[in-house]
Amino acid sequence: MSIKSILVPVAGSESDPVALSAAIAVARLFDAHVDSLFVKLDPRDAVPMLGEGMSGAMVDEIMRAAENESDSHLTAARRHFEAVLHREQVDLREGPSAVGGVSARWREVVGRAEEVVALEGRFADLLVFAHTEIDRDAQAYATLETALLSAARPLLLAPQAGLGRIGKSIALAWNGSAESARAVAGAMPFLRRADTVYVLTAETSSTQAATGRRIAEYLAWHDVNCQLTIVKPGSEPVGHMLTSKTAELGADLLVMGGYGHSRMRELILGGVTRYVLGHAGLPVLMAH
Repeated sequence: MSIKSILVPVAGSESDPVALSAAIAVARLFDAHVDSLFVKLDPRDAVPMLGEGMSGAMVDEIMRAAENESDSHLTAARRHFEAVLHREQVDLREGPSAVGGVSARWREVVGRAEEVVALEGRFADLLVFAHTEIDRDAQAYATLETALLSAARPLLLAPQAGLGRIGKSIALAWNGSAESARAVAGAMPFLRRADTVYVLTAETSSTQAATGRRIAEYLAWHDVNCQLTIVKPGSEPVGHMLTSKTAELGADLLVMGGYGHSRMRELILGGVTRYVLGHAGLPVLMAH
């Protein structure tokens, strides 16, 4: 059980180097390959109601502007990719090889970013994104959120400040949900390498403290020794409590399930996933 294929969606934004550097840092732990994926917009998708109330000249102008913008983002993303690979001294490799070590390649696909990334993510062991606030970059946030819900693979979210050390000390947020179980499965390569694993269980009306002991026993079968920590929510959101406790323990990675409630409910009422997606200042491995 290891990580051998990592997907990093890039978009020509300032977050590209953050995500790429984080992916390479993880790749070094597992001798893995990094795919850098740029999704180029189909100009026709820039015209929602093609021809509806628009002249042919207007449609052409919109499509041409969209194509020019996409090309500009492509140029920036490729520049980020090449700069990070040069700095990290990573070899380009187009496919599996008997040669070991970290490798990377550049890929371009035409389509809608949310759809393409979720689909391509199913051919990777891990997807890596930079933490993105919805108010700062709505498109990047939508792509991340759709990948979390639809790729059926774990996501690693890297803080904008950079990754640094990862996986020596891990906090595992456990509430017994299916999403938590998938996060544990996706994080197992990290968990088995960790020096310390803290199981964080928030004692609430829907989560019993004893559930933490069950996952600790399960992990012990995989030679992962855990320390159980019961956290009692106060007036602060559970997401804030989990990230704060993770930082207090000195953990360098938080593992958690994502969207145990519906995305619409979290959008309206707020929730742990939405809080962590927008506020966490540390690496988070999340699965739905």
